[in-house]
Amino acid sequence: MTTGMASVWQLLGQPVVQQLLHIHPNDAAATDFRAPEEWTWWEDPPDWQNLAEDPELKCFLGQIGELELPRDAIALDRLVGQSAHGMSPKKHHEVTRMSDYIGRLLPARFPALDPASVRIVDIGAGQGYVTRALHSHFRAYTLALDSDHAQTTGAQSRAANAVTHDITHRTLHITEHTLLRAIDDWIPSTLGDTDTNAAPVPVLFIALHACGSLTPDILRAFLRAHAAPPPLWTPLALVAVGCCYNLLHPHDFPLAPLPSPPPPLPPAAYHLAAQVPAHWPANPAAAALSLRKVVWRALLARLYADLHPAHPPTSTRPGTGSTPTMQRLGRLRDAAYLAWPAFLATAGTKVGVDFVAAAANSDTQGRHPLLERRLEVLHVLRCSLGPLIESLIILDRIAWFRTALEDAEPNNKGSPERIEVTPQHHMQIEAINLFDQATGSARNIALVVAPAPPSQK
Repeated sequence: MTTGMASVWQLLGQPVVQQLLHIHPNDAAATDFRAPEEWTWWEDPPDWQNLAEDPELKCFLGQIGELELPRDAIALDRLVGQSAHGMSPKKHHEVTRMSDYIGRLLPARFPALDPASVRIVDIGAGQGYVTRALHSHFRAYTLALDSDHAQTTGAQSRAANAVTHDITHRTLHITEHTLLRAIDDWIPSTLGDTDTNAAPVPVLFIALHACGSLTPDILRAFLRAHAAPPPLWTPLALVAVGCCYNLLHPHDFPLAPLPSPPPPLPPAAYHLAAQVPAHWPANPAAAALSLRKVVWRALLARLYADLHPAHPPTSTRPGTGSTPTMQRLGRLRDAAYLAWPAFLATAGTKVGVDFVAAAANSDTQGRHPLLERRLEVLHVLRCSLGPLIESLIILDRIAWFRTALEDAEPNNKGSPERIEVTPQHHMQIEAINLFDQATGSARNIALVVAPAPPSQK
């Protein structure tokens, strides 16, 4: 385990952090809630936009900032042409940047390799935007895999309007083993009659937003193929951007061995990993609205509990604030949060409770200014832990992969035919800040597995 990982685990184990992870604003809004003694800010909370004015909070936020990974995007000139048709600005940014990066990666790491000889496997291809961009650039055989038949059908429909010769689309439940089988089944179709006895073809793994446990599965598949290369193909490199950490299987984090049992991370921690509070100031109106949604829903939970004291709401997943009532409430349109009375009316209609009448019988109309300030600070502090948790997940994957890579040396060392076993092509893994978070691309870190650049060998 690296020093950085150890420091993050140590911070996450501190009582105040455990409290923040396990206590949702819905919990803290309850009438009988008592704040932990470590929450010195609770009695007189600062404005949520100026937490650094509180010396203890400033120190706490500073600790988090020192340990989380930097997020500034790498400089990258345009290389691969890509139409923005059908894409949101965020999607176009991601597709363009990922295509440009891969377009430079292959010639930089494999200068003697003909890019057209590479086979590209796009894992979780979705609508196929990256698939088509890379195929157009490299003119290489490409396999696009997705677990959603509708996504595959959409990608095929879009491909019908483009020059997409040699792109194969498949729908399957993607795991480490099904991924390898899919590649094994596909490779022969990319070979001519005289190619079956030639050197194994190089395969590039790519994944834009590999959801949940898909990223670890892709890494495992790459490792397995690297350790025991199949007869017809060999893993060349990998570029994968993960997302949706709340969908991780429990056995997929932590992956790296730890010297002692780690502090518990409740389900809320993986939800918080999606937060990007550093970019809230760029759109203060949107940030204020997001905060209002959390606080008002917490006040609503309190109002509901006051109406049903014999059946207090209980969260089944610590730190998420999820209760049967909140689940029935579901998502509301932004317009519902423009005014408190309108919010109560809309929420009451969905839940089947007259919150408007209940609030009218309250001295405060259901509002509690001091409590609202407390809940705002609580939510901001919880969100501030998000980038640190995502950093830990990424560092854990890197540490685990590096150790596994040392044990995954190909069985045929010294073979001149396999591109990955020559001394100058030993694999390494690194984290690359591929996207600009300011564009809305919150998950901006790609895990890249490839040989070191020639200048570093």
